[in-house]
Amino acid sequence: MKMKSSFTLTKIDEINLKKYNITFKNYKIQIKKMLDVLLNLNELKTSKIFRGDINKITFDVAFCLDNTIHQINRQYRKKDKATDVITFSLFCDDKNAIVIRKKADLGQIIVSIETADKQKKDSLEKEILTLICHGILHLFGFDHLTKKDYDFVKGIQDKVIEEL
Repeated sequence: MKMKSSFTLTKIDEINLKKYNITFKNYKIQIKKMLDVLLNLNELKTSKIFRGDINKITFDVAFCLDNTIHQINRQYRKKDKATDVITFSLFCDDKNAIVIRKKADLGQIIVSIETADKQKKDSLEKEILTLICHGILHLFGFDHLTKKDYDFVKGIQDKVIEEL
């Protein structure tokens, strides 16, 4: 059975998306493609989302500015600086995760557009999509606390972005 997915795109801050040449419509198309690739990768089948009685996953992606992600990073991660992406996993990191009607809410990905813009190597769109892919992998339960895990996450992320 094919896994279905849905997601929302929002802004936490009052961001002038046109200034960054960002349209939600374009990102929705790209994230759907990304999910098609991710949900069909055999390397990810060890994720908790592929076990049990789940046929649909949902999550949120929120865009913000550096000041907001700095506050979130300080409050939840005890790191007093802005960062590019923070993921709040509600499913894979929680032993009390809930599945309702075969649907699992995986959590939220928060992306700082300002940090993404500062650190981009190619286009801002590619950088943001890379950060969202990274966040989705965290929502799937993949972390990078060791070099081996980092290489795995980075390898999957690069493979997926290459296919977009």
